[in-house]
Amino acid sequence: MIKKIPLMILLYVINLFAHPHTFIEIYPTIEVKNNQTNKINFKWVLDEMTSSMLIMEFDQNSNNKIDEDENIYILDNYFAPLKDYNFYTNIRLNDKIQFFPKTTNFKATIEENRICYYFDIQEKYNIKDVKFDFGDEDFFVAMVLKKEFIEIIGAQAKIIDLDNDFYFGYRLELK
Repeated sequence: MIKKIPLMILLYVINLFAHPHTFIEIYPTIEVKNNQTNKINFKWVLDEMTSSMLIMEFDQNSNNKIDEDENIYILDNYFAPLKDYNFYTNIRLNDKIQFFPKTTNFKATIEENRICYYFDIQEKYNIKDVKFDFGDEDFFVAMVLKKEFIEIIGAQAKIIDLDNDFYFGYRLELK
């Protein structure tokens, strides 16, 4: 029994690190015309704990809003580096993962004491060929997608829970 205690402690400590540190709610707005995406906008809402820490850094003048120079700082230092993680979004075209396209119109805000990121992608996709998978295989960020978060204009949406063995994610399909 005594030999098992160090093993149990080791497993417990490892599990402390095997959980998301940040939760991001995803609010996609997608406009579809003639079975093709015409406009894609994402809103990310960060969890309360992460937001409270980031607001102290982001809101340098403590006016409870993100000003233009603060927005540029966030874009350059916090949002743009997420490109290395494909923005926690795999866009699948005919089941082949694509590099996340260039983002445009980035804007950070503080809403109800939570940090929100808004951004667009300009790429056009045939809705029969595209699927959006949200998740972090490193399990540091949990992406949360619910039916009530989605606004689809000109098509229907379907959410599928993805169980990727060691991390959980969501798939958004258009039809």
